[in-house]
Order: sequence, then C-alpha cells, then structure tokens
Amino acid sequence: MSSNNIEIESKVLLSKADYEKIVRRMNFPENDQVQTNYYMDSDERILKKYGMILRIRQSGEVFVFTMKAPLSEGLLEKNQNLTEKEADSLINHGLFPRGEIQDFLEMLQIKPASLKVLATLTTTRKIMDFKGTTLDISKNVYGNRVDYELECDSDSAIRSETMLKNICEQFDIRFKLNTLSKENRAINAALEDAKK
Repeated sequence: MSSNNIEIESKVLLSKADYEKIVRRMNFPENDQVQTNYYMDSDERILKKYGMILRIRQSGEVFVFTMKAPLSEGLLEKNQNLTEKEADSLINHGLFPRGEIQDFLEMLQIKPASLKVLATLTTTRKIMDFKGTTLDISKNVYGNRVDYELECDSDSAIRSETMLKNICEQFDIRFKLNTLSKENRAINAALEDAKK
C-alpha cells in the first residue's frame, strides 16, 4: 500500500535546556514515540541534488519507506509500507521493493541500485494538536551527536512559522527557522565521522 501527502512544516532547533523547558511547561503527552530512520542516497548525493529525501522509518515492528520531493510550497511525500523482510533487504542489501517510489526514481533516471543507507537517526518524539496545527518536539540521536527540535505542521508555511515564532517568544527562545533536515544533519555527521 502506498500514499501521497503534501507536507508543510516549520522547525527550530533547541538547546537541551529549552527542550526541557517546553516539555515541562506545555501539555505534551507523557508517552514518547520512538522511531529509527535509515536515510538513503548515493555516494555522489544524487538525491540531495534533486532536493529529495529517501528513508526507511521503523516504529516498533512497522516499516514505512518514504520519498519526499520538493514542490513550490511544501513537499510531495510518497509512502510505501514494507514487510520486515523487505525493510531488511533494502537497509542491508539495497534491494528495492517494487512500487511507486522505485517507479518515481526510475522516471527521474536515478538508478535504485546506486542508493544505499548513509546514516541512521533515532528520534524520541512527543506530539500534540495545538491550535489547529500539529506540534511535535523531539530528541534526535545520530552517530555520537544529540540535537533537539520543535516542529509545527500546518496547512500553510506562514501559519506554521507564525505558530513556532509565538511559542519561541512565549518561552524566551531565539526564533530561527531550521532549514537543515534531520536527514542532512545525520548524513553530514556520518560523512564527517567517516573521514576521521
């Protein structure tokens, strides 16, 4: 099964202290969602050149293969559910399952066989509905690094940015939109570590 979504999100990176302050003072649920993302690209970073993201996300025993491609506003997101065996074959051997994602890559003349997992990132996230938007706060661990992020998903970029700006002002946090995705942060860190 596959699905397509249009995603419009805004994000800010947080210090550990700001992360703890927001979690403590806002009504985020107690339970955390933990997921591991396996980010794929070629050694030449062909997907990055297209502004695309390709990942396998594991939440418990559920695996979802996702491709994100830029639109004029937001991202086109294609999702494909994977069995554990398909996920293992893709993560460890680069064997793509048939489906819309492989078809889309081939349409762009990107060879799926040239793509492999370049980085892994584990996110511990709290999510809540907030004034008609979805707000989530997360701790991200990749390589030997940890960062914290606040994200707002909405029906428009202006609305999600305004919501984040208001929250930052409320908690006396410097507002600066984060444009470097988790995928790019994780892959950049993995490439840096590989050079050491």
